[in-house]
Amino acid sequence: MAEKKSLEFIQKIDSPMKQVYQAFAGSVAFESWFSDSAEADVRKGGRFYAWWNEGYYTSGQFTKVKENERIAFTWFGFNEPAPTKVNVAFKEDEGATLVKVSHKGIGKGKVWKKTNQQISEGWETALANLKSVVETGYDKRLYDQPMLGVLPSGMVDKKMVTEFNLPVETGAKISDVVAGMGAEAAGLQGEDIIYSIGGQKLKTFPDFGLAMSGKKAGDVVEVVYYRGGERLTTDMKLSGRPKPELPSSAKELAERTAKVYEEVNKEMDALFEAVTEDQASARPGDEEWSAKEVLAHLIYSERWLHLAITCFIGNFRTGGFSNDLGMHAAIADAYPLEELIAELKRCEAITVSAIEALPEEFIADKRRLLILTANVDEQGFALHTRGHFPQIEAALKVSKQS
Repeated sequence: MAEKKSLEFIQKIDSPMKQVYQAFAGSVAFESWFSDSAEADVRKGGRFYAWWNEGYYTSGQFTKVKENERIAFTWFGFNEPAPTKVNVAFKEDEGATLVKVSHKGIGKGKVWKKTNQQISEGWETALANLKSVVETGYDKRLYDQPMLGVLPSGMVDKKMVTEFNLPVETGAKISDVVAGMGAEAAGLQGEDIIYSIGGQKLKTFPDFGLAMSGKKAGDVVEVVYYRGGERLTTDMKLSGRPKPELPSSAKELAERTAKVYEEVNKEMDALFEAVTEDQASARPGDEEWSAKEVLAHLIYSERWLHLAITCFIGNFRTGGFSNDLGMHAAIADAYPLEELIAELKRCEAITVSAIEALPEEFIADKRRLLILTANVDEQGFALHTRGHFPQIEAALKVSKQS
C-alpha cells in the first residue's frame, strides 16, 4: 500500500466558537469564505461540493457532524489522483476559537506533487479568509481586490453595436462612474463602452473579475473603450474598495439606512418635479424603459431586498431576478406616477423597519452583518438607485422633446 500523509493547519479566530462553527453550517456559509460556489448539506451522509472561479472543484460526503465540535467529509478534487479526507475540529481558547484542519490520505511522489501544493495553498488561503470574515465580516477575496469605479449597465449586444456605431461586438456599457475613483480620474463617462481592461476583453460579466485578478489598489491598467464609435485608450489607476463600517446595533444600521434613503429620495424627487404622467410613461424606444418603468425596477429591487434580509438571517441563498420589461410595465401601469413614487418610498420604509427588528444574534455575527450592511449603505442599493438616475433623465428628455 502506498504511503499516505496528513497535512494539518491551525487558525486562531478571535470569536466565539458558535460563530466560527456557523461559517461551516451550510452552502451559503461555505461560500462566504471558502469557495465561489458550494453545496453543503451538513449532516452525516450529506453532500459536499465546492467550486472556484479558476476552474478547480471538489466533491464528497459528510461523514461526521457534531455541532460546535467537529465535522468531517471526503474530498475528491479535479485531476487529483485519489480521494482524500478532511477533518475540522473546533476548540475554545480563552474566548477565541482554534480551528484545526487535518487533510488526510494524501499520497507521496510525483503524481501527488501538484495536489499536495494545491491543498496546502488552498487551506492556508481559506483559513486566513475565514479569520477575516468571522472577526471583521470582510471577505478578503472581495475587499483585497481593487475597483474600477464604474457602474455596468449591460453587456454589448447586436442592438448596442448599431446604436453606438461600434466596430466590435463585445464589451460592457457603463451607466456612470463612481465619484473619486479611478474611472472618473481616467475620464470615463456614462454611456461609454469598455472593450478591455489590462488586455482582458469583456465578453461576459465575469470577465470583470478576471481583469481584476491578481491586481491591487494603486496598480495601473490600460483600458480600451468606445465613445460615439471612436476607439479610445487610457491608463487607469485602480482604487481601493470602500469598507462599510459595521454598526453596533440594529437601530444604528436602521438609522443609517433611513438617512441614505432620505438623501437619494431628494435627488429622485427633483428628477420628477413637474413631470406629467404621459412624459413619465413614454418609452424612448420599443425595448427601452420609461421613467415609470425604471421606478418599477427600483420597487422590484427593494422588494427583493426584503426577501434577501430574511435569507441573510437564515443563511439561505438570495437568488436573483430577471429585468423583465413585462413585469416592470405591469408594476408601472398599476400606479399613477405619484403613487408609484410613494410605493417605492413605502418599500424603503419596510426595509428600514425590517433592519431595526434584526435579532441580536444576527448583529453579533459580523460575517452576515457585513453582507447586509454592504447592501444598504452608500455603495449598495443607494449606488444602484443613483445609477438609474441618468436612465430616468434620458427617458424624460426624449419624452419632453416628442
